[in-house]
Amino acid sequence: MSLLDRFRQKRPPAPELDLLLVRRLRSVGADLTRPRPIVHFLAFPSEADARAAAAEIEGGGYVGTGAAENGTWSVRAEGTRVVDESTVTVYRPWFERIAAAHAGEYDGWESSA
Repeated sequence: MSLLDRFRQKRPPAPELDLLLVRRLRSVGADLTRPRPIVHFLAFPSEADARAAAAEIEGGGYVGTGAAENGTWSVRAEGTRVVDESTVTVYRPWFERIAAAHAGEYDGWESSA
């Protein structure tokens, strides 16, 4: 078992990690009632899958961009949204559904404080 495998095993489940990130934003003084930039990350095995997912994501009001990296196509979905406990529980299933529909994976999100 590699060091990375040990880290992955100790990582909280994704929905709990989302809530931890929201708490971290709050703890550094972020006003979570105000919209802020948020970026979601997705990965796909082909350019066609990435482009199809990006088109669907853009239909949801995000700007999606794709790029090849190590044989995998990534999509960055950027938008300005309220980020709090109630919204992150909606974001993840939506992006996971889109990723799965196009043979990809949702790899999480980030937002500035």
